Amino acid sequence: MVKIAWNNTTLHANPGDTVAAALYRHGIMSIASTRKLHEPMGYSGSYVGGVLARVDGRPNIRLDQQPVRDGMRVESQNRWPSASCDLLSLARFLPPQWVYGGFEHGRFTPRHGRAYLLWERLLAYLAGVSQPPPRAQAVSERPARKLSVDVLVAGGGPAGQKAANDIARTGRTVALVSRGTTLGRYAQAMGGPSPALHKDVIVLSGMELCGSYRRGRLLIAAPVEYDRGAVAIETGSLVLATGKSSMPPMVRNSHRPGVMDAHTALLLGHFHAIPVGKAIAVVGTGAETMVAQRLTYLGSSVAYCGNVSKLIRIHGHSQVTGIDIGNRRIRCDAVVHAGAWRSDPSLAFQAQAEGVLQVSDVMSADIDISRVGFCQETDQDIHVPDKMDPALRICPCMDVTAGELTNLIDRKIRDPEILKRLTSCGMGPCQGFPCWESMLALLAKRTGQPMNSLVRPSHRPPRRALTVAQAAGLYDVVEPL
Repeated sequence: MVKIAWNNTTLHANPGDTVAAALYRHGIMSIASTRKLHEPMGYSGSYVGGVLARVDGRPNIRLDQQPVRDGMRVESQNRWPSASCDLLSLARFLPPQWVYGGFEHGRFTPRHGRAYLLWERLLAYLAGVSQPPPRAQAVSERPARKLSVDVLVAGGGPAGQKAANDIARTGRTVALVSRGTTLGRYAQAMGGPSPALHKDVIVLSGMELCGSYRRGRLLIAAPVEYDRGAVAIETGSLVLATGKSSMPPMVRNSHRPGVMDAHTALLLGHFHAIPVGKAIAVVGTGAETMVAQRLTYLGSSVAYCGNVSKLIRIHGHSQVTGIDIGNRRIRCDAVVHAGAWRSDPSLAFQAQAEGVLQVSDVMSADIDISRVGFCQETDQDIHVPDKMDPALRICPCMDVTAGELTNLIDRKIRDPEILKRLTSCGMGPCQGFPCWESMLALLAKRTGQPMNSLVRPSHRPPRRALTVAQAAGLYDVVEPL
């Protein structure tokens, strides 16, 4: 057994657990809060902001990627004066219209002088970075390194492993980047096999491609662990095998603790032996039955399984208490969504954008970009109800609601880039995914345009956290232009 401290309370965790899994095992579902109205968020798999906390004095650590360690101290961020007495939660009673545009664009925001400095300090506190990490931990002990390969494969699932094997057999050099320390985690969680990897494939596990530079020729892989160095990768071809992610339902309270994507729910059940709930609802776009059956096998009890388009509302505050399906209320303690499925477009976007506001049709990458597996299939449309609840969080981390976006759209402000800048939608730790997918779906519904005809906001690197020390380490391995 491993002992960790959560907000000064000692908890027992199993070796191999992530901190988020250990907290969920103890029934602790509310980990963080939204930035403005301070509503509870938790381990969802959709919103990074829901799992950020301070670990041993270091802020903004992802608890879903942080393994437990004996004696580890974990604390909630942006709670005042303490985690047990959070007066900032009173902001939940503010009318949402008061914080339209975010703290940066608010009508009452100080513009200069001492009031401005105090305001900036408050914003840093709300973002969880008001206290810097201990100085002794500030510098990475492992320098960055550089790698040159013929082909880079992004994604460690069966499709990515097969693509890497096929490339290695042709004699070309190939590297495989996997976010998980275990390859093919989702396939294993679903009970499927993973292929054996060719001996010549270079594996970079526990890392994520955070940015594409120089029109795709240079990619940076950021390690999950802050004390590891980053990797700069030069390549002539990029194979995307990143699969697809399930989009949160476009209904009220879909950001609450206890609402999670199928990937997260299956990992909890398979690798940590933690049932998602005693009575769960599984919704989706066709895969919900298969996911529900697997979750039942892993110890959860399914109270409802059906198409996501029938979901009207999710009930609960710090924990799910039920859902509305039409005129029927179903009691449940968790909601798992399995679709609509969409691919994260940021890497391919970055390879072509090269710093412009939005990608033009004439721009192209200097490398070959291909897709394999689920990633190459057409993205599914996101179901948007005819009657949109204005309280729905389109971007929970930044408290951007459907009402705020609808207000701007009805005023003829319909450029996604402008909507992003006016509301701060997608400008939190999630870096636009899945928030921009929901924003574009709402815009398409409101204006009658096809979603795929809308020009996306700019996906700029880094797309995930990269420490200052890791970025500084790249100085010696990346040659200037």
